[in-house]
Amino acid sequence: MFSQLGYLISESFRSLRQHRTVILPSLVTIFLCSLLLAASLVTLLGVFRLISVEKSLYTVEAFLTDSISEDSIALIHQDLYKIKWIDSIEYISPAAALEDFKKHFSEEMLSLASENPLPPSFRVTLHDRYKTPFYLNSLLNELSRNRAFDAVQAPIAWVERLSSWKFSLLFWPSCISLLLLVTLSLIIGNSVRLSLFSRKLLVENMKYAGGSTFFIMFPFVLEGLIQGIVGSLLSVLFFVFIVNSVQDVLPIVGVYLSGYGWMLSLVMLLVTFLSVYFSWRSVRRFFLSDSSGGT
Repeated sequence: MFSQLGYLISESFRSLRQHRTVILPSLVTIFLCSLLLAASLVTLLGVFRLISVEKSLYTVEAFLTDSISEDSIALIHQDLYKIKWIDSIEYISPAAALEDFKKHFSEEMLSLASENPLPPSFRVTLHDRYKTPFYLNSLLNELSRNRAFDAVQAPIAWVERLSSWKFSLLFWPSCISLLLLVTLSLIIGNSVRLSLFSRKLLVENMKYAGGSTFFIMFPFVLEGLIQGIVGSLLSVLFFVFIVNSVQDVLPIVGVYLSGYGWMLSLVMLLVTFLSVYFSWRSVRRFFLSDSSGGT
């Protein structure tokens, strides 16, 4: 059994060298499709993370003119909670606002101010089911009419832009990924069929000599496995090189694409599985058609 496996493996590699004019274009195409598939799936990962960040944008900052008492804070809380769209309300004191400012900006920006110039404010967030540009605008207008607040702001432009792009950002990478999977299936199947037709006489002689189905199919399936592993591995390595180069120029890309390695592992598994399955399927169909033709 092991001697037969050794022979079949050596036959597979010999066949790869002998039919390299057929295998090489297929391998290059698998590499390109795998590269595009990796880009599509990693883009989807980034889009999902961007959408999760979008949820945090549905927040309104309502600034007060001066510090207020605890009783006034409680009264404003009661008035704000009458608005059904609101999920949470957080009072931010001038000291807390200053600490938060220092975390994101340089203290030199406040060096000319003798006192803390940051006013107290309320941070108001929407319920998940009301996180749409319409309700954010409605809440902004509602708070702007409240005389207790000196200024009210919310990232309306960003929310509207992301909301309008959301469908396209999810739809097109998903469609491209599915199209690439279908393309890979066709390419691998055609490559195996071409290899079969070029060795049709040899396969028929092996079958008539009493060779088992496993004995005849194994080299072709192994060829598909090798093509899938090599093509997808090269594409993954090249994609990692591209992403690292982009991160050196745009570090923010790393925030949305961090931990994308499992996506690349998924690409390798998918491409390898498709290569093995459609290699086996093509050989099986060849045998079935050959049997029906003989009868």
